[in-house]
Amino acid sequence: MRSVNFKKSNKKKSTWALATLLMKKYLDSGAKINDLFDSISTSIEPMQLNHCKFLFYGALRNTLRIESALNTLIKKKPKNLVLALFFISGYELLEHSDHKKEKIIHNAVEEAKSIVSANEVKFINAVLRKLTEALENQSPKKSLSEFYSHPKWLVDHWIKQFGKKYTEELLVWNQSIPRLYLYSKMLPETLVRKLNYIGPNLFELPEKSLQDPAIKELLNLGHGYIKDPATLNSVNALDPKPNEAILDLCAAPGGKTFDCIQRMENKGTIVAIDLPNKRINRLEENLRSFQSENPKLSIFPHDILTIEDRTFTEAKLPNKYDGILLDAPCSNTGVIQRKPDIRYRLNREDIDQCAKLQLTLLTKASQWVKDQGRIVYSTCSIDYEENDAVVNAFLSSPQGSQFTLAKKKTYYPWEQKYDGAGVFLLVKSKS
Repeated sequence: MRSVNFKKSNKKKSTWALATLLMKKYLDSGAKINDLFDSISTSIEPMQLNHCKFLFYGALRNTLRIESALNTLIKKKPKNLVLALFFISGYELLEHSDHKKEKIIHNAVEEAKSIVSANEVKFINAVLRKLTEALENQSPKKSLSEFYSHPKWLVDHWIKQFGKKYTEELLVWNQSIPRLYLYSKMLPETLVRKLNYIGPNLFELPEKSLQDPAIKELLNLGHGYIKDPATLNSVNALDPKPNEAILDLCAAPGGKTFDCIQRMENKGTIVAIDLPNKRINRLEENLRSFQSENPKLSIFPHDILTIEDRTFTEAKLPNKYDGILLDAPCSNTGVIQRKPDIRYRLNREDIDQCAKLQLTLLTKASQWVKDQGRIVYSTCSIDYEENDAVVNAFLSSPQGSQFTLAKKKTYYPWEQKYDGAGVFLLVKSKS
């Protein structure tokens, strides 16, 4: 097989070839897909990058289904480059009507000639001509896991929790292409007329709208933010007000901090905390324009679990807050549509480990709430263990006995038609 240098001469490669090579890189490394795209985003044109993402994400969403079909056709697993080629072309076969499938196979074979050996081209041609029928023979009645390309343990886990009907609705949702949304209080009337209104200050962005100069300028000026409607739920529950002291824990990339700033009208104290790594760098970059306007906005690189009252005092920050937002690290089972690789990296033990960490973080965060103050615990998970079970365990603890549960809701994608999340508002009693 010919060696492949992914970074070399990207501009000379077709979008199809780039998507195939990116898939190979993913299979080789198991890297997170955001990191993969960061590694190539500066070397190819935006339009080509977007199409590459479309093919790659589509193939990734259907990896288990395509691989299952391939297993009926070939005895030995092929090398990753050939497998990547099958995934990209297999996704195209799934997405297009019958009259285009011959063209898809022809294109895949022609593209393969530039990246694999002549013998492998013959093999690819023979397999692709049988792959269409193998894919058509699959059905959700035979296997939800196979047809919707989710690990069987995860499908079984959800069926036990939600029932088969809602689990299948969730699987269908996860296989669909995510929509883009823009949140802005300063949207020019010319843009308002172009965009689909979703709710207060929230608009759906049409395809390719991120290339619109007016939207680019809005985002660059910090007057708008790309976000899913689900991200607003925790800030809505916290309801930060002008002149309050708000603590945003696990704050990167900064979307919820931005929402707090907007609601507080740049009046009051906001402290945004995250680990001192690349996450904090992204948080600082996203909030840089607001720091110049609000001297009481502080970005504090720190591990939450090592913070003590004197840590805040030494940094000249409050050690008690009117409101705390804890958007805890989680399994991300509510955002698999947006991050399709999560389903392949996740295992059952991860959910248990997340729940243990979440309870520890919630207990730690609770010590910084003022009397009659509030804390919002939220996750991007739809699983009971990471939502209700964590909050119930906290309320049953000595630290949690000072709090009451004022509001709770788990947002399910098949109901809300946007990312899933759990949101819980806890209010501290007066001493």
